Amino acid sequence: MVFYQAPNARTGDVIPKYIDGKYQLFYLKGWKDRNAPDFVPGWHRMESEDLIHMSKETPIHVQGGTGDLIRKDGVWHLFACIFPEGKQFVTHYISRDGSLDNWEYQEDDTFGPDGVIYHKSDWRDPRIVWDESAGEYKMYLAARANDSHSQTGCVGLCASKDLKHWEYREPTYYPRRFHCACECPDFFTMDGWEYLVFSSYTTLFGVYYVKRSIGESQWQIPKNHRLDARAFYAAKTAGHGLERYLFGWNPTKEENIFGFWPDKLKAWDYRTWDWGGSMVIHQVRQLPDGDLGLCLPEGKRALFSRKMKNCPRCVTPDWEIGENAYHAVVPGLQHMLLMQSQPDPCYLRVTIHPEGAQQAGIILQVTEEMKEGYYLYIEPERNRLVFRSWLRMYEDGGKTFPYDTEMEVPVRPSEDGCYKLEIITEGTAGTAYVNGEAALSFRMYELHSRNVGLFSLGCAEFGDFALFIPPGMLEPSGNSHSGLN
Repeated sequence: MVFYQAPNARTGDVIPKYIDGKYQLFYLKGWKDRNAPDFVPGWHRMESEDLIHMSKETPIHVQGGTGDLIRKDGVWHLFACIFPEGKQFVTHYISRDGSLDNWEYQEDDTFGPDGVIYHKSDWRDPRIVWDESAGEYKMYLAARANDSHSQTGCVGLCASKDLKHWEYREPTYYPRRFHCACECPDFFTMDGWEYLVFSSYTTLFGVYYVKRSIGESQWQIPKNHRLDARAFYAAKTAGHGLERYLFGWNPTKEENIFGFWPDKLKAWDYRTWDWGGSMVIHQVRQLPDGDLGLCLPEGKRALFSRKMKNCPRCVTPDWEIGENAYHAVVPGLQHMLLMQSQPDPCYLRVTIHPEGAQQAGIILQVTEEMKEGYYLYIEPERNRLVFRSWLRMYEDGGKTFPYDTEMEVPVRPSEDGCYKLEIITEGTAGTAYVNGEAALSFRMYELHSRNVGLFSLGCAEFGDFALFIPPGMLEPSGNSHSGLN
């Protein structure tokens, strides 16, 4: 499974830890049917050595929202959060037997915001870090500053010597930009830099990060302040050495949780996002200037080792066809090339050299006349990767989306003018990567069992195009335009 999601549930916030050579993935399980015979409330845990093969889930009976765990003097301590009667408190558990599954609630250690530095409304998602230089534990929290204006969302800070008594400190990050709390804060260091990751559901929904050199006090906003796009949330990191991964969720569109579904437009792709969905794991890559890039984990790529035979067919003229390379040669026109069937799941790659094209990319699940599909394309003049669904092909789509772009992520200008686009899909979920530094997660609900296509608005060259499936997977049927090596 590329994007983990348990039966009868959505994957919510992941609390990842790297412990004794294994990734321990605790997570908030969003049950779809709480009357199911296997329903167990609270956190669940699974482990993996490679982030590909997951163990069976174990319920650990910790109640409440996102948190963290840390080992002190050989004893595991776990922190979570609860929301009684509209209030918010941090909770503390201890594992007496040294396991990661049996936790005793330390009710006397429960505490909330102080009402002086921090507003009483928000106090959740604790992240615990040992600060060697200060000789204390630091707790980062989703909080709101107790200030006079509305933009009080911040990452709060407390400190402790014993993990029991906590001192309130000024917020570690308070940009006066977010209306609500900065959720799921995560702190880590990598090769001379400190990073603070958090999620926001106001201003612009998504995952953010800031950086600073170790020893500095002022956080810097990087060139790309956001990690992934709208369909990725509540992300935290784990790893060892310079290997680090970012764990978040790609929301589904399966339940009208918030009552936002349009009444007349029944297509699933029109629906609004749920809380929780499928687990997405990005590999974190540090760029030369200290910014973070996101790339496809090699283990995920290695799942797809069986290469399909390329079967290009020109839908429009003016293509030069080579071996695994396709060149649209006329400026000022849109060029379309139909490729082989799109299996499920699959991994595909292509290197795009726009050569002056305003747009160039891939269409997933496209019809043979290249009308409907899911578009993922580079706009080099705007330095971005764009996702556009088939909905935008119609007048209703234009009315539903009264703006230019459904989803986008910034992409750094390419020094050699080329953009390596990788896409991995499974079921309705997918993620696209560009040059190993930008990622965009998406969903595809309506269109199935169609083809892949290439297109460009203007001249562009598509090189090293390849589509892969897992070994042992059956060849896609019902389409004479497909083939396998």
